[in-house]
Order: sequence, then structure tokens, then C-alpha cells
Amino acid sequence: MKRRNFIKKAGLAAAGTVGIPYILPTGRLFAATGTRLVNHVVYVLFAGGLRIQESVEQRYLADQGLATEGNVMNNMLEGAAPTSNIIYDQFAPILSQPLSKQGTLFKNVHYQGPYPNHYNGHAIAITGNNFRTGINNPVNPDVPTVFEYYRKHSDPAKSAMNAWWVSNGQGTDRSLNYSKHIDYGAQYGANFLNSAELFGDAGLNQFNAIAAFHPNEAQMVREVRQLLNSNFQVDESQLPGIFNSAQDKELIKSFIFDKVSEFSNQSIDIPIPSNDYSQLNGDLRALSTAWQVLDTFTPELLVVNTNNLDACHSNFTRYIDNLHKADYAVGWLWDKIQSHPVLANDTIMVCMPEHGRNEVTNSIRDINDLGAYDHSDTEVDANTRKMFTLVVGPSDKVVQDLQVGPHPSDPTYYSNLDTVATIAHVLGIKDQISDSLLPGRVLSEAFI
Repeated sequence: MKRRNFIKKAGLAAAGTVGIPYILPTGRLFAATGTRLVNHVVYVLFAGGLRIQESVEQRYLADQGLATEGNVMNNMLEGAAPTSNIIYDQFAPILSQPLSKQGTLFKNVHYQGPYPNHYNGHAIAITGNNFRTGINNPVNPDVPTVFEYYRKHSDPAKSAMNAWWVSNGQGTDRSLNYSKHIDYGAQYGANFLNSAELFGDAGLNQFNAIAAFHPNEAQMVREVRQLLNSNFQVDESQLPGIFNSAQDKELIKSFIFDKVSEFSNQSIDIPIPSNDYSQLNGDLRALSTAWQVLDTFTPELLVVNTNNLDACHSNFTRYIDNLHKADYAVGWLWDKIQSHPVLANDTIMVCMPEHGRNEVTNSIRDINDLGAYDHSDTEVDANTRKMFTLVVGPSDKVVQDLQVGPHPSDPTYYSNLDTVATIAHVLGIKDQISDSLLPGRVLSEAFI
């Protein structure tokens, strides 16, 4: 259902709340902004750890002792697919031209940060700031997130309906839609949508309580909430946290009910050839959810996270299959954006892994006798610091078909700190943010 229909339904929908996404208040001060390049940014994170060898270097199984190379990311990267020792379900490219030819590929990006666990990798990618945390510590960061920068510094004011954080359910993710920073915080955070909670196990139609929640129960929920509010000095709208307006909350609730129903009936758009639900994994579910949000609400900032690549710890075959599917889903998402009346020619997409993986395998072998790779301390295996960044967009804004290698005088010149700074530049707010909060450089080579 499109936004115009939501607005008609908003006053009629039953009152009540759902567990996701968070709800946000209005009212704040805004600083003047610079000139935007486009009005929409989609930021895709390849979480779980992605080796540079199987991505931009296109080595495929060469590091496994097999004389087979090739490109398993044929929607994002230019290059021929492997022709032998095929261990994954090969999908024909959905794009007639790979994304690397529709933008700029930074092939040598350096991971700056502490031990490359999932929280650290995600937190740096979302904040654009280098800081040290505990191992996979699921807490709100001390420095602001890209969502807070966007919402606080955009002018005119942007509601939380314009900022979305879509995840496949990793425990650390939900803590990264806003920070504990005194000048930012929850009032500038994003709506967080967990596709795993929303849709349950992919393809199995096993839904959680969100899906089972019937609109007829909304009145009961509201009455219980009113009873609790009457017994305290403040009601829910005065509690700290993230809030949407009442109307926007109804739109979100209707969106959730509608999409759960569509998924249950297998009528929702999914990034799989022929809409074969049996091949869905968590990453494809997340990319599908991202598209449902983009198509319905046309937010100005959406970040979507994948995590199935973490299978590489124990199953290299599954890692390759998941990588190929994630590539297809990103191509599918970009193809959808290009056919949208609002998003087409007004969207820049940025793709980046959260960190790399080891150069040397661990002791685990999979069904094809292929070795697995961990992501160890970077002092032990520097390969975990090797990443890439891809910037894609309209040809009058983004340099097309450009590949940028290592800086001639400093191979660590491009880093994972640069992505949030670059997004802030695209949205015209970079000059409003302190360099101490956003130390990364703008990837200016990518722009006309």
C-alpha cells in the first residue's frame, strides 16, 4: 500500500503500539545546511566480514588451492563469473550494467578501528568515528550516528519517517540508531525495523507476536496503557526515547500489518528470481524490507544491514552462496529504485563491508572440503583491515565507471571512517558537523 493510502487510513486505524520500530518525538533546533547532491541516500552494509579476495579481487577458490577464479558479485562488479567448481546457486545478473560502471569503486579501503568484531565494525560504519569498545558490546555509542547528524542538521526539519535503520536482527544493531552524546541522542534517532522480527524465519511463514497481533486487540492494549499511565506522574509521551507523531505511528502500524500479510501470502516483492521463497535467507529478507520502506515512505536516509556472510567462520561454501545472493539483492534494490517516480535519478547508494576477514583459514572444513575464515585481531592478520567502498548514483552527480586504487603516497588513505562523512556531504550537512565528531574525509573522487 502506498503512502497516500496510508494517510487516508491513518485516522481509521485502531490505536495501539507494536514493538518495532521505535517511536520518536518532534521539536528541535536546526542549523543551516549546504547544497545537497541528491535527496535520498541508501547505505548498504555487508556485515559479518567480507574478504577482499572473494569480492573485488575476484579470486573465488584460488586461495583454497583450486585453480578457479571469477566474479561471484556480477551485479556490483565487472568481471566474468567462474566457469568451473561451481559451489553456489548462480543467478543471472539482474542489471544490464554492473554497479561499478554506474559509479565509483574504491578498491583499497582501510579498516580503522579496534578488534574487528561485529559491534565495532557496525558502530564505526554508522558513526564515522573511531572508538574502542568491549567485545560485541550492544550499547548506544558515545558519538552520534549518521541518523542523528541527518535529523539534527537538516533544514527544514526532518521527521523520523525520513530516517530508517533496517536490520536482519543481529543483537548489536538495535543499539545503533542513536547515541548517548549530550548534543544528539534519541530525539534525533531513526526508526529501527528488524526484518527477522517482522517476517519470522524466511520462507517458513513462522511469525512472531508482531505478526500474530490482530488490530482488534489494539483497544485492549490502549486501555492497559491508559491504566498504567494513570498510575504514574508521566505518560509514555514524556518518557525518554524515540517517538513518532500519532499519525506517523498509525502509518507504520498499517505498513507492518500489510507487509506481514503480503509476506504470509507470498505476494511481497523479494530479491530472488521468479520470487522463489524457498531460497530466501536473512540478507534477502532485509533487502526486501528495505525496498518496502523505500517504496512506501521514500525516506531521505535508509541504512540496511546484512549479516549472513558470517557463515564464513565455519562454512565457506555457504559464505560464497550468501555473497552471491546479497549481490543479486543489491542489484535488485537499485533496479527497483530506478523505476520509482520519486527515487529515480535522486538517490545515491553507498555499499561497504563492516570489515574484512583473515588471509589464512582456520581448521574447519565444509562439505566441499573448503577452509573457513575468521576475522581475528588485526594485529594477527592484517587482511581483516582490507575493505572496499562503492558509490553509485546519477551520472550528473556521481563519476561513472571509475575505479580508485590505493593512494600513491598512503595505502591507508581511504578508510571506513569516510563513509558517514561522504553521506553527510551528499545530504548537504557536512559543514555543520565538528571534525572531532566526524574525522573521516569525503570521498570526493566519486562526485562530479
